[in-house]
Amino acid sequence: MIELHGWLSIRTTYENEDIFPSNELESRRQRVEEIIRNNACGIRLEYINGEPFISSMFCSNHHTQEVDEIIETYKMISKHAIGSYGMIYLWDDEDKQYYNDFQVYVFKRGTCSFRLDKDLSPCVSEIEDKII
Repeated sequence: MIELHGWLSIRTTYENEDIFPSNELESRRQRVEEIIRNNACGIRLEYINGEPFISSMFCSNHHTQEVDEIIETYKMISKHAIGSYGMIYLWDDEDKQYYNDFQVYVFKRGTCSFRLDKDLSPCVSEIEDKII
């Protein structure tokens, strides 16, 4: 089973926007809108309190291309809007390496880092009992 939960607050930069030419910031905004418009995984841009935001929840019996597309879309957005920040939590019980762990993708300052969650992993013993 696949369980994916993600969110990303979209910001063009983590620096003071006043130091950038307005055309550069607008170019970054347009690129983010283009990435979202062209994604095939159903991600939609929302505005909360006037700020752009995306969120994703995806569950499936097996790993599908949509999982990879969601992660890649978040990566592309954070690369172009470097002030963006957020996370994706992924549990894939068919993953040979991480089947018993929540995988965490952390987006900040234009990068994506990967780690395993320490609170919900290992899934068996923390959130499930071992099946005998």
